Amino acid sequence: MTESESAWSELGSELAKEADADALAARLLAVQRVLSGLNVDPDVRMRLHLRFMAICTSLKMPTANRIRGSRRLDRLMADAERARGGTGQR
Repeated sequence: MTESESAWSELGSELAKEADADALAARLLAVQRVLSGLNVDPDVRMRLHLRFMAICTSLKMPTANRIRGSRRLDRLMADAERARGGTGQR
């Protein structure tokens, strides 16, 4: 591999990481908006919010596993949707 090919490869890798980070940030924002709009029992809302904060904190760690964080985010979103549908809007 030539020096220029190596540079292009590194650039492509960095762009992929940035795109992945942007997608994760968009998902975090979407979940945060869903949680802020929930009109459910305060205890349920607090538990969901604490889970969201734990996910955010874990993703900031140097050894963060983004795949695991993404799965946790999916489960949180599903639980928030279930809470919204299960108890109804007030």
